[in-house]
Amino acid sequence: MRAKSTRWLGSRPRPDGARLGLFTVAWGAILTGCRSGPDVAVVGSYFPSWMAALVVGVIGTAVAWQLFTRLGIDPYLGPRTLVYAGLVILITVVVWLGILRG
Repeated sequence: MRAKSTRWLGSRPRPDGARLGLFTVAWGAILTGCRSGPDVAVVGSYFPSWMAALVVGVIGTAVAWQLFTRLGIDPYLGPRTLVYAGLVILITVVVWLGILRG
């Protein structure tokens, strides 16, 4: 059985997973751009867009809950807490990334 070679691309040693991950995270932190967050004007006052998206997500989930209850689907959902929390997150992320940040 041959021993594993520690050489990679000629004479350079192959980076291990921990070093490569640390290197990637360090460069990602250094190369990120700094800018102010997107704001939404609501009645003359500026709010962060994620906050507006969260409000839309909660209202959308309440509407979906009413719809699921009227259609009779609500009793058949899995753990309701997880389903509705996931729905809030899904609607919030879709609204925030698809509408308010675009």
